[in-house]
Amino acid sequence: MMLTRATGVSAVLAVVMAGVLTTVAVARSDSERGSSAVAGPKAGQAGDAKGPGAQGETGAQKPGTPTGRGTKPRDTVPALKVAQVKYDHQTWGDPKTEVGIVIWAPKGWKKVKLSTLEVKLTSPNGRWNLRVDGTGKDQPIKTASDDKYALTSSSTEDFKLVSRETGTTRATNQVFAGMVFRHRTLTYTYTDPVRGRRLVVDRFVSLDDATHTLFEVTAGGRPQDAAALAAITAKATEDFIRLP
Repeated sequence: MMLTRATGVSAVLAVVMAGVLTTVAVARSDSERGSSAVAGPKAGQAGDAKGPGAQGETGAQKPGTPTGRGTKPRDTVPALKVAQVKYDHQTWGDPKTEVGIVIWAPKGWKKVKLSTLEVKLTSPNGRWNLRVDGTGKDQPIKTASDDKYALTSSSTEDFKLVSRETGTTRATNQVFAGMVFRHRTLTYTYTDPVRGRRLVVDRFVSLDDATHTLFEVTAGGRPQDAAALAAITAKATEDFIRLP
């Protein structure tokens, strides 16, 4: 869905006046660029965001040190709880065209801009991450999800499918008021040689559109963090804004 520049800017101003956003300063996000360490289990993969263009976690700490060959790393940090995660708005985009993205994201997570409409946010301890790509795809959400499954399942160490689900979420922001997001969510686990077992929630979302994927949101962590990762994905979905 494309909005006119005037409509998009007016919508953002309305949000600012309401006190929800302080400043939609997407131009500043360019200064947050940083190099991403490839932490995926095989070449061509990075972190918990699998597939073409995916980026790995930056600054991830080793959850445990193997004591011998074949010893799996241990992570004694408690599972991330749903109530533990606080949110604030994150913005990024292209200041030249006024195209921008706004979402609810975990508060205090470090943001790195991967491309004009894509960012990765990583928790301070490096164990949890959120990637949001607002670039969009000219294909249905089921096709996008199935393509990702085919690629990831064939190239990821110890890949195990947890679920593939289709659902809907009503938009809560003013720009898409009254509209419904339709999504296809792929949840799976894999083994990272350093961090151990990882869990990924990868969601493709459309806006009342059966032929176009509007954005992709991917949350990564450990299997014990599953409930919190699902909640983070849901929060980012419901308040997604793309302007114009």
